[in-house]
Amino acid sequence: MKARTILLGLMLLPSFCAIAVPARAQTSNPQQTLNQYVADLQSNPNDTALREKIIALVQTMSPPPGIPEEARRHYVMAQAFKEKATVSTGFASAIEQYKAALLAAPWWADAYEKLAMVQKAADRYDDAIASLNLYLLTQPADARDAQDEIYKLEADKQAAAQATAQAAMEEQQRRQREEENSPQRRYANWLKGLDGARFVSSLDGITYEVRGNQVFESEYLHFPQPAHWGYSTWDIHGNTFSDDKHHTFTISDNGSTITGATSGGATRVYTRQ
Repeated sequence: MKARTILLGLMLLPSFCAIAVPARAQTSNPQQTLNQYVADLQSNPNDTALREKIIALVQTMSPPPGIPEEARRHYVMAQAFKEKATVSTGFASAIEQYKAALLAAPWWADAYEKLAMVQKAADRYDDAIASLNLYLLTQPADARDAQDEIYKLEADKQAAAQATAQAAMEEQQRRQREEENSPQRRYANWLKGLDGARFVSSLDGITYEVRGNQVFESEYLHFPQPAHWGYSTWDIHGNTFSDDKHHTFTISDNGSTITGATSGGATRVYTRQ
């Protein structure tokens, strides 16, 4: 009896194995795994590692999965937007449609290649390089050309960065020139050039000295404590100043002379020493 039980068990063992194997195969069905990966990617479109897993999985599937109609719809729309785009900023709609196609079919090699070309046209060099790297994972026949295109994109990125830096420097220089040539800056430089200058009259030797934006009578400059000097000082307004007698004096544009009228109406010239 015991021998018959053992024999029966041995006969039934293959049947149990046969039942167990399909069940295990079903849980590791590539299509089901792919469907789950795609669903997860659609919840997190920026998960590049998951995209790479999807592409690697599809490489093992025979036959490979077809392209869903939804993906093809976005792909065709992207093509239409690309044909209408004329400047780099006009490619945004095409890029979005290619991305939508690649959410529905993340293994689609042609869509990655087309996306990279549109991103390049939009000057999005890093994005274009990332798309071509995904394209290379699909093991395309033109892998050599795709890799060379990545090198070109790296050069384009570097050239664009250099051009941006050059443009920024030129803009900074332009603004600096504008500031230096502004009336305020020109006047400040002119006044700075007068600081400390002494102007002497050839008639009586009376002198004036410019300090900052003020004019001092030099006949009092020998007093040792400036804080207690009792003479008048006059503020410079524009290129003129007026003394206590309301006589107006004009400083020349080149800062070489001061010209003013005396009480008697005569013109007196003070020459810079």
